[in-house]
Amino acid sequence: MPSLKNAEGLPPQIINMKKFFGFLLLLVGLTSGAQDKKEKTLMERSYLLSHTVFGTKDSAVLEDLFAKKLSYGHSSGKVESREEALRAISSNRSVYTDTSVSNMTVMRGDEIAIVRHLFKATETNSEGKVSQLNFTVMLVWVKEKRKWRLQGRQAVRLM
Repeated sequence: MPSLKNAEGLPPQIINMKKFFGFLLLLVGLTSGAQDKKEKTLMERSYLLSHTVFGTKDSAVLEDLFAKKLSYGHSSGKVESREEALRAISSNRSVYTDTSVSNMTVMRGDEIAIVRHLFKATETNSEGKVSQLNFTVMLVWVKEKRKWRLQGRQAVRLM
């Protein structure tokens, strides 16, 4: 019995296998693109949080970024609730210059994500005292009302 071959001289099983692997590669590419979009959104919200906390101090933006329940930890060891953090950030009279966020990494599941990054800045407080800030930050984001919202933050001072 003669074997069936296509124009390239390959049996149909090989052609089907090529199509299957081509489809599989396409599927993996589409999935990783969706994953990259979600990670990009988390990174954008993390940058927005830093810009708002150490820049604009806009309480409306913070309201949108914060989850209903929040644990907001400072590098000094102080931990604030959602309401305390909103009040403290909005009333903070320090000015931050030379701010930088670097080495951002994202670890994500379907409904929860952890973003880590380094933060550096120069702080001038309301009395005019200047100090250098250098710490690492861990942010815990949760899906709430179809948006990533901050549920936990902890900063740790680096020497």
